[in-house]
Amino acid sequence: MPRKQNGFGNSKSFAFNGVNKRTDVGKRKGAAGTYPSDRTFGSSVKRTVIEKYNLDSNWTKWRKGYEYYNQAAWYRLQDVDDFSGEYKDAQIQSKLYQGTPYEIDVVFDGYKFATKNADSSNHYVMKRTPVTSPDLGTVTGVYNDDLKYSEYKANRELRVKGNPGADARLLLQMVGERITDGETEATLSYILNEKEHPALYIGKTYAEPTEVKVSVDTSTILLNQEFENPQDLVGKIVWIKNFFVEKPISSFIDFEFIDAPYYFGVRTLDKVSNVEIEVLDPENEVLPPTLYDIASLPSIFTSNDASYTVSGIHIFQKELYQKYFGTQYLTGDLVSSEVSLASYSIFPFKILGVQIDGSRLEFTSVPFTSELKMYSPPDGDATLVFTDYSFTKLSIDEYDGNYYHALGKPGDSSWMSLDTDVDPWMDEVFTTGNSLRPATTYTCSCPNHSHAILRAPQETQDNGTRKINRQRRYPMPTVLGKGDFDAIGTNPAAGLIESWESREHRMGFKMCKHSIAAMFIDKLKVKEPNSYPTVEARMAFEEKLVKEIEEVAAEFGVSYKRGGITTIEIIFALAQGLNLDEVETAYVMLNSNF
Repeated sequence: MPRKQNGFGNSKSFAFNGVNKRTDVGKRKGAAGTYPSDRTFGSSVKRTVIEKYNLDSNWTKWRKGYEYYNQAAWYRLQDVDDFSGEYKDAQIQSKLYQGTPYEIDVVFDGYKFATKNADSSNHYVMKRTPVTSPDLGTVTGVYNDDLKYSEYKANRELRVKGNPGADARLLLQMVGERITDGETEATLSYILNEKEHPALYIGKTYAEPTEVKVSVDTSTILLNQEFENPQDLVGKIVWIKNFFVEKPISSFIDFEFIDAPYYFGVRTLDKVSNVEIEVLDPENEVLPPTLYDIASLPSIFTSNDASYTVSGIHIFQKELYQKYFGTQYLTGDLVSSEVSLASYSIFPFKILGVQIDGSRLEFTSVPFTSELKMYSPPDGDATLVFTDYSFTKLSIDEYDGNYYHALGKPGDSSWMSLDTDVDPWMDEVFTTGNSLRPATTYTCSCPNHSHAILRAPQETQDNGTRKINRQRRYPMPTVLGKGDFDAIGTNPAAGLIESWESREHRMGFKMCKHSIAAMFIDKLKVKEPNSYPTVEARMAFEEKLVKEIEEVAAEFGVSYKRGGITTIEIIFALAQGLNLDEVETAYVMLNSNF
């Protein structure tokens, strides 16, 4: 009779087996990716090289968008003409950089696409068209010699020299904006001064949120609506008419630099007198004032002789600027020696508390996250920094000089072609000699385009036929989300929006199947991308696409039923179109009545 093993001769007789650290991909079925056997906190799914390549391929987005266009799986946003009673394309008039001396009039129109992945069962594509075209300057030199400027290429940045135009000062507000000369288009990543140092530094509120205290002489109040008790003003909106403030740093009451290993900070205190304010009732407005016309809100009272103080601590991430200083270590003192101007914006804010002090009415804002910008403006020519992966080129859609589309009616636009596979280190860019200006852009509320998810609070959809998981109902920050600094703006909006958008994605050319379809609808033919997925992935994709198109009709039925329950998707798409950053976007989302 064989001797009984006590766990040393036969591993199968161990009472407790060791944790298997292997990742066995071949035997696993289900979602793509390699899954760690040790499912402890902090472990995550890893994509294989091929899976990552397929995931990053733009071809699938293009193919789906082209199919959506051909199948007419969309409809334009329309409203009813009050005079004729007929439907017409809906348009929203707005402004880029509203409240600054550099405002640009823009108009939005859009499209609606049915989906299962939104509270309203719709995703919205908003097209932003500039009405006015400021003169930002002309390009005089493109540094795209990849041997001579290998350091720039390693940072995936292309530097361009330019003569400033009449509106060149606007460039300091346009980081993340799409810039075009009529043919070449790219995303502006940064602006450098004549020293090749940053002309702009952007800080975010940290530790001490921004707080505004307003004081109004009661004798200057012009009543538009009666209110019996000053405490009735709590929760109302205060609009400081000139909410964008740009001034020399020396004119601040307090402007103290604080240094740290990875960040430097600035503690500020500023006071402004003789300003015009208006207290508004926000109850009947759907869109927030940042996106629409704040003058449409019911006014409670106005005053043209108010004063306010604003205070807070803002931090700046050194990593974003260190590369422009070479081997010189970036410190707060170094930055303080270079910057001369600073600006901040006070968005319309809610009143937290009200008190009467003699003849003055005083109220305090709800503390909020804000931004502080510091400038070292160029004395002459500026250097514009564009991300090298954001370039596209626009041309008339023709081949060998032949236009292959049927001619439209007089005044109809021609078909244009958009090439998204432009390599600025190989191709000629910014060669037209035309002045630079903001480009026409397309934004979409879907996660693929924005790298963000919006809340979908309903528990079921379409008579309880589909469950929504908790993260989709109330999106919260995740392990693979933004870092601490990048999430300063969006964290206050947790449960409403969660973003995992990286700076690389924000500074690139964004597209999804919905925006591609919208471009085709507008006679903008997007060339087929050359980043094809693998053969296996394409075969599986075609099968999935057929099923997806078959389900579109049913999705449209649900979208008609639920299309009016919320405007959150539209507001988010508009925020992207106005180039609002995460701080401004969070403000817009939190202060919208949807």
